[in-house]
Amino acid sequence: MSMTNSRSVFFSVQTLLAVLLVVIFAATAVAQERGEFTEEGVREFTQQQFEAMYRKAMANASERLEDGEAIKAFAVVADRKSEIRVVRIDKVETFPPNVALEVMRRSLRVLVKNGGIGATCLVYVAPNPDKDSNAEFVVVAEMEHIFGPTLAQVTPYSLDNGKIKVGKPVAVESKPSIFVFKKQEPRTTRQDS
Repeated sequence: MSMTNSRSVFFSVQTLLAVLLVVIFAATAVAQERGEFTEEGVREFTQQQFEAMYRKAMANASERLEDGEAIKAFAVVADRKSEIRVVRIDKVETFPPNVALEVMRRSLRVLVKNGGIGATCLVYVAPNPDKDSNAEFVVVAEMEHIFGPTLAQVTPYSLDNGKIKVGKPVAVESKPSIFVFKKQEPRTTRQDS
């Protein structure tokens, strides 16, 4: 290889490295501008996904209630691209409410383990725990995010001549039940002496 060829290869590699560094720094700057690496950015992102899932969940639940349909457990999920979609399992509609809820919860865990899901909103109806309220039932929306935050919105409702009357939602603390990952014990190998 001549000195000219090796010099041009050296400059090509050097130019390629310089371009890669510029791209990496630019991508990092854009990510930091969006707040993706800050606690505040994560909090805002999580809040936006929770709000979008809750709106979709309540729209779906309200529509079914106004049509006179019972609500069995269903979910609203956000994938890693922030696309929000409703998840229903047809067979769950035939199960008792407590079984339907557990089947949906376990199904969401499987979805999360398979990847691609960044946030979940498990939705179900329960008796209203506030005995002083006029609303007999509540729609519970248990929300969890892969980044760790959890929240449950409890929305009282009643039906009056086929019209749904929705009360003010109340946020309550909740514990993770979907994004629960067990730490695996390191495998030990048996050593023969």
